[in-house]
Amino acid sequence: MKDIGIGVLFILFGIAVIWYTSKRPKNTTLSSVNNFQGYTFGVLSIIGGIMYICGGLHF
Repeated sequence: MKDIGIGVLFILFGIAVIWYTSKRPKNTTLSSVNNFQGYTFGVLSIIGGIMYICGGLHF
């Protein structure tokens, strides 16, 4: 049960990072690099959370 909770926290954190990245202003220098890094980290957090849940449940 603890594995599911930690995995869900990873997933929620990834969703929050993606949401925050999409709400940032687009007029800064190097904004495309920063947005790419934010989206990449968010997606990797979601995938990591799913993998953590699956590993804890021995799938």
